[in-house]
Amino acid sequence: MGLALTVRYRIDPARLAYIQANLPQPIDQEIVEPVVASTFRDLSPKYIVRDLFSIKRGEYREKATQTITSRLAEDGIVVKEVLLRKVQLPQEYARGLEGLPRKRTGDDRTSVDAQIELKKVKIAESQAEAAKIRQIKHAEADAQSRVLMAKSESDSMQYTLPLKQKQIEQSRLEAEARKEATIKNAEADAAAQVKSAEAAGQAKVIGTKADAERSRLLSESQNVLVVKNAEAAAQAKIIDSKAELEHRNLLADAQAHNIRVTSQAEAERLQLEASALKTNPLLVQYTVAQRLSDACKS
Repeated sequence: MGLALTVRYRIDPARLAYIQANLPQPIDQEIVEPVVASTFRDLSPKYIVRDLFSIKRGEYREKATQTITSRLAEDGIVVKEVLLRKVQLPQEYARGLEGLPRKRTGDDRTSVDAQIELKKVKIAESQAEAAKIRQIKHAEADAQSRVLMAKSESDSMQYTLPLKQKQIEQSRLEAEARKEATIKNAEADAAAQVKSAEAAGQAKVIGTKADAERSRLLSESQNVLVVKNAEAAAQAKIIDSKAELEHRNLLADAQAHNIRVTSQAEAERLQLEASALKTNPLLVQYTVAQRLSDACKS
């Protein structure tokens, strides 16, 4: 009796070093073929030839598959499938089977067709498993790509943050410069106003003195104008009082203007710092450290 066989197997990667070092090469000729041949040779005498061709064919293949799988597994060879493709009967026995009823032949063909369909199902399952593995690999590749992108963004932030800090520091310096310029301008305006008020007061004082001197001279020369001179003196005093009051008002206005300008400059500075801290929260620690340093220096 002749058999047409196909054995699908693979090498266990974990035992590859052992196989290369201890098993004869090539494996298919030196290991697989002898094991398969001896297994079917030892199993065949337990079956009737007619049964192997018909009803016992599946059982015969399953037992052979179990034996082959077990024996090859000892050497690190994983058997995936054993196919019994054809059973070739002896010529005398084949001629004797020609007289069997057609029904039995039809049953045998049905059994063979069922095995073929079963193989197709297994192939489809293998293809589905391969597609699943490909999807998993694609998902892993996408995840690695996202990790690399996130790392790239993090590296970019490490270079961008110092630049942002320099820009914020530059803005702070510019704000301080504007504040100092505003304070100086306010001080200059106040000083000018004070000097102008002093000059006006002095001019009024000089005028008052001149009027008093003139009144005195007129009183000495014209006794008739005594009353008018007294009224002129009273008016001069009122003018002096008004001049003094105006002088004080000017000084108060200058001081108030100076306070307003200073307060406005301080508010602008605080607003700039708050805006900078809101844009980049990392400057909070920098600002706190700077103020602590200023406090320690003072």
